[in-house]
Amino acid sequence: MTDSATQPDLEVLARAAGPRLLVGVGAGPGSEQVLRSARILAERLNSPWIALYVETSRAIGRAEKSRADRNLALAREWGAEVITTTDEDVARALLRVAGQRSVTQIVVGKPSGGSLWKRLQRELIIRRLLRKSGGIDIHILGVDSSATGTRGSRWPVRVPLDVRQYLAATGVVLLATLVNLLLEIVEPRRGEYSTALILLLAVVVLATFLEVGPTLVAATLSALVWDYFFLPPRFAFRVNQFEDAMLLGLYFVVAIAVGQLTARIRAQQVAERQREDRATALYLLTRELTEATELDQIPQKVVERMQHVFEAQIAVLLVDQSGHLKQHPAGTFKMAGTEHRVAAWVLEQQHPAGKFTEHEPTAEALYVPLKASAGTVGVLGLRFKQLVPPSIGQRNLLDAFSQQVALALERHRLQAVSEKSKLLAESERLSQNLLNSMSHEIRTPIAAITSAAGNLVEFQESDFSETQKAMVMEIQEATARLNRLVGNVLDITRLESGHVKPKLELCDVRDLVQTAVRETRKELSGHHLTVEVPPDLPLVRLDFVLTLQTLTNLLSNAAFHTPKGTEVRLSARVEGPALVLIVADRGPGIAPQSLARIFEKFHRGPNAPTGGTGLGLSLVKGFVEAQGGEVQAANAPAGGAVFTLRLPLDKAGAMAAN
Repeated sequence: MTDSATQPDLEVLARAAGPRLLVGVGAGPGSEQVLRSARILAERLNSPWIALYVETSRAIGRAEKSRADRNLALAREWGAEVITTTDEDVARALLRVAGQRSVTQIVVGKPSGGSLWKRLQRELIIRRLLRKSGGIDIHILGVDSSATGTRGSRWPVRVPLDVRQYLAATGVVLLATLVNLLLEIVEPRRGEYSTALILLLAVVVLATFLEVGPTLVAATLSALVWDYFFLPPRFAFRVNQFEDAMLLGLYFVVAIAVGQLTARIRAQQVAERQREDRATALYLLTRELTEATELDQIPQKVVERMQHVFEAQIAVLLVDQSGHLKQHPAGTFKMAGTEHRVAAWVLEQQHPAGKFTEHEPTAEALYVPLKASAGTVGVLGLRFKQLVPPSIGQRNLLDAFSQQVALALERHRLQAVSEKSKLLAESERLSQNLLNSMSHEIRTPIAAITSAAGNLVEFQESDFSETQKAMVMEIQEATARLNRLVGNVLDITRLESGHVKPKLELCDVRDLVQTAVRETRKELSGHHLTVEVPPDLPLVRLDFVLTLQTLTNLLSNAAFHTPKGTEVRLSARVEGPALVLIVADRGPGIAPQSLARIFEKFHRGPNAPTGGTGLGLSLVKGFVEAQGGEVQAANAPAGGAVFTLRLPLDKAGAMAAN
């Protein structure tokens, strides 16, 4: 029997864990409406939600980029986890992230406005989501683009209105035209096709430095210039020959395609460079925080790194022992009274606030919480020099920085707690040793006192007064009480020393075997596991935890010592008054000189792979014998090792088996 998890099982587990929403955020004017709907849905379901922005190589205008930044900032303020990813296929990116984060529902918008090309693109994305979503629910929200007051573009690519780039494109095309005219004076017999190559080269050069809009203008202008100045009849927008008309059309298509591709590649390079810069900055901060050994070094490293990366003044506020924020002196931004109020709100609500946010937008700085596992440990304040809101990349980097800072502060706190725990553990160990030693030492005088008190009792009939008899009784009672106290201390010492006391109870062998297989699934992933358990096995009285650990040790040992692809067999049956569990493999077996010592502590075979401690089989022997059973190891005739466990059945189990 081979045990493996299927995709439907994972979906069932994800749904059992509760709903989890993913909303696609774009640069369109209707994304804010989609975000609001997703927020309401998440609140009704009481579930976490993720806002995902997919970056593609398609160049977008400044207005779209600013709108996307604003949408993601709103998602952060509304409690969403913001994720950005890069992919040319938006549907594929949504489904990939949904699978990674165990998302059960995806929310996307379907704006009604825009050009025909954009509507077709959105229809394709939604169709692919519906076709490949599997068990994930898809919510498609109708969005009215006209409600936002923004009309859709008539072209698939938005053209940014940067006059300088358009002037540069026009100037370069005119310069290339002038070069062609001068070359014609030098070489009159030069054909018109060589002039097209020079103009095409100018378009490619422009696409390397300019955005898509100016590149398209340059391609169109170069085609018109070639037709007017160099194709016959010259100085007229007219083509007489079919070949020239076809070449002109091909030139126009090639110029636009080359310009688009070059601009797209350049945009990808810029995006990759930005991601590399962010990754490097995050790596340097993480390394510096890891090297910090004292609490005061963490804010210093944070301020030095962040003011360089974000070009901003930094304030670090940490939570003191009383639960209030206290600004660290390493910060470069000196906060006023109103700024402290905003930072206190961030600490309480655990949401960003301040400049570029909806809450307290008139503040001088942007404040973000430092959230750790034990709660918010502080607040970061950034007073930006820039007047525009932080970009998507800056906000993602800021989130990553705040997480790393919170982890560093949490690690320092846990380290302090660990040091304190070590001191307490050492103190407890010394006190335990003292108690253990004193307990044994006290037993000797207690025995002497008990014996002396017993001897005194023999004389109390004739020689002792009533007062003396009462004193002897008090001595005996005090001695017995002290003896019980010392016995309790010794019992605690034996318990903490690791003596095993099995807890025997009726267990289902099939449940035991299935649990062992499930817990060793990873180790046995490269082997063929066969499980043989009769359906009529009786309930057996045993310690479930000890027996489970015994089987998992044997299965892991078989996977560790046998080649990939070989068979491992686990079987269970009743033989007389015993339950027999057998774990067999088809590996190299046990060396003859190791059979006698196979269950000794720290013993490892001569050909054993590197790794392991040699304690697994000794634990198996100890756990089985603690339950009154026995374990044997042998080599199978056909090859491989066989481990046989025999656990005694009680009378009820033996009668049920018969």
